[in-house]
This record gives sequence, structure tokens and C-alpha cells, in this order.
Amino acid sequence: MRRLVLVIMLIAFTAIVASGCAHTDPWTEDDTKWQLLVTGALITDAVTTNRIQDCPRCYEAGPIARHVLGGQPSTEDTMTYFGTLIIANYFIARALPSKWRRRWQVWETSVHTYATLNNCEAGLC
Repeated sequence: MRRLVLVIMLIAFTAIVASGCAHTDPWTEDDTKWQLLVTGALITDAVTTNRIQDCPRCYEAGPIARHVLGGQPSTEDTMTYFGTLIIANYFIARALPSKWRRRWQVWETSVHTYATLNNCEAGLC
């Protein structure tokens, strides 16, 4: 139940940010390309995170993900968490002014690529 509440809070926060504070800078083709990179990084992180449950010596190490998912996340929890992140990430990017949008997208791509690489080093690829 705690996880469901956190997911709902994340969605609500995203909706507030996207509707009330949205910037009027136009969304560009480059923004779309960067958002696809973010989504790809989130998906690869989700796939490798999902494999943690099959590895008894592995556990979720990300502080936020570990709090939400636990040490050995189930497939359902992992997909719900990352699906919510993908949607929230898009709305946050849309709400940011173009100057900050790219920084957000680069940051999110970097963080989740790094997490995927760590998962691969742990043998989850």
C-alpha cells in the first residue's frame, strides 16, 4: 500500500507541475529526441532492475527506488515504478523552460544509464 500511495503522490505532483507551472517555451524536435533517450534509459534500468529478484546476492541499491521497491522488487512493482517515472519525466520536461529542460533530460539519462551499468556489473544484463 505504501508503494501505491507514493506512486499516486508522484503522479499528483507531476500533474500540478505540468498544469500550474508549465513554461510556454515550445517543444522542439530535439526535445523529443532527448526525451526518447530518457525513456530508453528508464526502460533499460527497469529491465535490469527487474532481474534483481532472480539474483539472491543482488539488491536494489538506489536510495529512492529501494525505499519504494524494497531490496528485492517484484516485476509488478518494478514496472509500476518505472512506468510512473517515464510518464512523470515527460510531464516534468514539458513543464520546464527550454534552458532547464535539456539539463533535466541529460541528468535523467545519465542517472539511469549509470544505474543500468551498475546493474550490468552486478551480472543482471
